[in-house]
Amino acid sequence: MRAAALALRRKQWEPLAFASPSLVLIALVIVFPLVYAFFLSLRNFDLSVGPGSEYVGLQNYTEALFRDGRFWGSVWNTALIIAPSLALELVLGLGLALLLNRRIRARSILTALLAIPPMVSPVMAAMAWRMMFGVKYGAINNVGLQLGLIDVYFDWFSSPLISIVAVVLVEIWHNTPFMMLVLLAGLQSIPQELYEAAKADGASPWQSFWSITLPLLKFTVAVAVMIRMIDLTKLFGLIFILTYGGPGGSTETVAFNTFLVGFNDFRMSYASALSFLIVLGVLLLTLAFLWVSRQREARAA
Repeated sequence: MRAAALALRRKQWEPLAFASPSLVLIALVIVFPLVYAFFLSLRNFDLSVGPGSEYVGLQNYTEALFRDGRFWGSVWNTALIIAPSLALELVLGLGLALLLNRRIRARSILTALLAIPPMVSPVMAAMAWRMMFGVKYGAINNVGLQLGLIDVYFDWFSSPLISIVAVVLVEIWHNTPFMMLVLLAGLQSIPQELYEAAKADGASPWQSFWSITLPLLKFTVAVAVMIRMIDLTKLFGLIFILTYGGPGGSTETVAFNTFLVGFNDFRMSYASALSFLIVLGVLLLTLAFLWVSRQREARAA
């Protein structure tokens, strides 16, 4: 009996033994930095002053929430980028997914070509678009001049509004295919029998879209929107290369503002506090989005 019990206990611990290297790596790469960053956010560690620091409690958090206009400006800038990017990516991604869900020629090749942009790193995409937006040698200005759309070379980063438009355009180009692929997978999971039954009952394609496609695609849309919203909240690499905050800080997102506070102002504790506020904000947005989705589902039921 004792040998059987030992063998059973050894068998129960075997999965943990195999997973222990991964668990140790996760603890070193993820858990420890998070714990240390939170510990740092409760102090006043400032490299511009010196290596010393003292415990200040929640002072960094209260400063960010109630006295830092620059932080709230970055929140507003992030919202200005997220809202149009997310809306247009959803509309364009759904349109492309509906197109690719039909039986068209070279559908596989077209899908593969459209899926290329998300495979490009944000830094490389930003560098390519930075050259295309160039004032004198940029492809966009030169094509616009040749087509007669503009009379002089146009500086895309000369005003706050145009800078935001440029960032949104690059975001849409870079991430609409991701939305397309997620929605395409959702469309292909809908049984075709439902459309055949609706067609037999005399329903038009538009009626089938509103009565079958959209209701059955709601969960997929919710997941895709939530992933993109979290990703856009962390927008940094594109801003760093493309605009570096834009004129007057017009494209200074929360992630980019945190970078400037930490590595330009050397306020490491305050930057850590801003990081945790961003995480808390993303968590609250996700919970609110899930709550609204559940409320709509409950009303529909």
